[in-house]
Amino acid sequence: MVVTPDEVHKEVTIDAPRDRVWRALTEPDQLLRWFPTVRADVDLRPDGELRFEWEESADEGVIDVVEPPTRLVFRWRPAGLDRPFTTVSITLDDDGAGTRVVLVERGFASLADQIKQQSWQGNDLGWTEELEAFRAYLEAS
Repeated sequence: MVVTPDEVHKEVTIDAPRDRVWRALTEPDQLLRWFPTVRADVDLRPDGELRFEWEESADEGVIDVVEPPTRLVFRWRPAGLDRPFTTVSITLDDDGAGTRVVLVERGFASLADQIKQQSWQGNDLGWTEELEAFRAYLEAS
C-alpha cells in the first residue's frame, strides 16, 4: 500500500519586495498574469470566498487568514467541488532584497483513498510549476 503524505511543502525566493509579491498573490488582475486561470475572484478577508476558473473547471475556497503582507491561508478542494477541503498556507518573509515564499498545503490524508495519491501528486507538481511561474513573472516585470 502506498502511503500518501498529508502535505505539500514548497519554498522559493523571489527577487522582489514583499509588498509586490503580496499584491501578485492576492489581487485578481495580478493572479491572472501567472496563475493559469481564465478568471480569479478573491474576497480578501477572513471567511471571504475565492474562485479560480480554469478552461474546463473551477475551484472554490474560503479564506481563513489574511495578514498583509505576510500570510495568507485558505481552504479549497483540490480535486473538485465534491471533495473535502485541503488548507493552503502561504507565508512571505523578507530575504535580503527579495522575498522568501513558503507554501504548505495540508489535508491530503483526509481525502478519499481513491483520490488522495493522485491529488497529492497533482498538487505537488502543480505548486512547483506555479511557484516557478510566480517567480518568473515577478522577476521579469
